[in-house]
Amino acid sequence: MKATAEDIITSGKSPNITSYGRIRTEYLDDPDYIFIILSLKHKVYGEKEPESGMYHGIMEVVSSAVYDLKYLSASDISYNPALGTGQLQVRDIHYVTLEKRTTWEFLQLLDKKYIKSKGEEAWVKMATKHAWIKDE
Repeated sequence: MKATAEDIITSGKSPNITSYGRIRTEYLDDPDYIFIILSLKHKVYGEKEPESGMYHGIMEVVSSAVYDLKYLSASDISYNPALGTGQLQVRDIHYVTLEKRTTWEFLQLLDKKYIKSKGEEAWVKMATKHAWIKDE
């Protein structure tokens, strides 16, 4: 789940969604795997209690959307090499385009983004480590 503020213009831009290595492994283990992204846009209001000086916050959900990661368009998914095996990000979590694709097509898309960032040699090393390919 990703929650973003309604009144912050850059909120929802390129949030980290999941690890490339983790999600690729999950889809290999189970091609019917579903990774749901729940996007909530919210506003926060606060009131100060006069007697105690404590603030009471209220969060109002003003919009929501649900996406299956596998169906986000290629232009909406990006790969950020930071952290571990890198993170998949969504360009703008509030405005995405969906594309029907198979699990195999999705994995090819993810691999292409990884290889573009880190190179084919790095991909082969990770693929061997995670047993995505067998070293004969």
